[in-house]
Amino acid sequence: MNKQQARALARERRRTLDMTVLGSTMAQQLFALPVWQSAQTVFAFASMRDEPDTAPILQRALADGKQLCLPRCLPGDGGQMEMIAVNVPEELHQGRYGIFEPTGSQRAAPSPDTLALIPCLAADRYGTRLGRGAGYYDRFLAEYAGTGGAKLLICPSALLFEEALPRDAWDFTFARGEILTENGLY
Repeated sequence: MNKQQARALARERRRTLDMTVLGSTMAQQLFALPVWQSAQTVFAFASMRDEPDTAPILQRALADGKQLCLPRCLPGDGGQMEMIAVNVPEELHQGRYGIFEPTGSQRAAPSPDTLALIPCLAADRYGTRLGRGAGYYDRFLAEYAGTGGAKLLICPSALLFEEALPRDAWDFTFARGEILTENGLY
């Protein structure tokens, strides 16, 4: 199976999932984790309709007094994104690729007390993340790895493939215990 076929299969599986329920359940699993409780900064994402709903996570991060940051794609074709601090989830607009991005200009830098929550189309049980294909998160994660911050891949169990997904040398791999499903950490 190549990446195009894997993405098509993941999208097909996603159509049957209730992303609101999954998002709520995954958020409850997340909030019970020590990595959430100790994080001072949460780098999350504003979910698209076909992703687990992250609204409960965004709201809770702000309610808990954590610095909430969301990604904003930088102009051009470099595939880079930056962390922007958000004070209220309503500070978003539809940006590149139809993804909701922050409108503010307060850039933030990851640190050892940052928890990065990373989206995916699917993943495999070996930690390979299948993204949408533009490489933004792979580039971000390559830089983020040196900060000492924690990271979790947000992946419903129905999208956690038993068989190995196709992987390129630049694709970021998550370790065991870094994949969050509605059933907890995998």
